[in-house]
Amino acid sequence: MKTSANAVLRNRPSAVAPRAAGGSAAPLAPLLAGARARGVADGLELIGAAAALLDDQGEVLHLNARALSLLGDHIMLAGGRLRARDRAVDRDLAAAIDSTLRDQIPSRVALSNAREDGLGVRIVPIAVEADDAFQLLRAVAILEPATTSARGGLAALN
Repeated sequence: MKTSANAVLRNRPSAVAPRAAGGSAAPLAPLLAGARARGVADGLELIGAAAALLDDQGEVLHLNARALSLLGDHIMLAGGRLRARDRAVDRDLAAAIDSTLRDQIPSRVALSNAREDGLGVRIVPIAVEADDAFQLLRAVAILEPATTSARGGLAALN
């Protein structure tokens, strides 16, 4: 159930390329947009972060292998979005993602109170220049097991 930036780009009107000198649309725009997301995804994979890359609507552009392995008891991918299995937590997660995208302030949601199998999500906004039509990546959701969060882990990055 791995999602990639390329799958989303084909249906995105914002990924339309500027007109080339000959009048045809340049096919470079989707490649540039996907390359940025892939670069961020690769970097997060290198440091061992379980991450989902999100667009401006909170939809998942990419879910790396480590994040994919954490899907299950507390969190899932449904309808292109990260969703919590518990309804109240799902509302909190959706609100946190919306808030981060809107206000450009990081947020965090605990998906479970149990320390042994607990999981949290840290949502970090990505700065975007207003005139950059090729920037689809707007936030990164980092999944953190409770044991990692308790020791600081990736939480210390922010």
